[in-house]
Amino acid sequence: MSSGAALRNLKQAQAGLKKARQLMAQARQDPEAVPKVIDIGWDSLVQAHRIMAGIPVSAADEAVLTQQLALQRYATALLVRLRRLIRRGEIGPDEIDDIDGDDEV
Repeated sequence: MSSGAALRNLKQAQAGLKKARQLMAQARQDPEAVPKVIDIGWDSLVQAHRIMAGIPVSAADEAVLTQQLALQRYATALLVRLRRLIRRGEIGPDEIDDIDGDDEV
């Protein structure tokens, strides 16, 4: 795998996490959507971690490592929100807006 392919894969994983994050707004508006949002969020996390784990060291240049760090932070933020969602069954308004996606490279 080249570093360019690794970057594309990481960006694709981040797009999946971002989609899951956007669905969290749906759960705030419709409590019946919570189980679906949890499943989608969890699947996105699993996929992102598989992609990160599948990058060989030969493709790990500065840009790939930086993107991987950004993706890991984004995944961790999503995991925190999913945990809160599972605990409470709902999301407060402040829990969505603080994941802004500025970690993208």
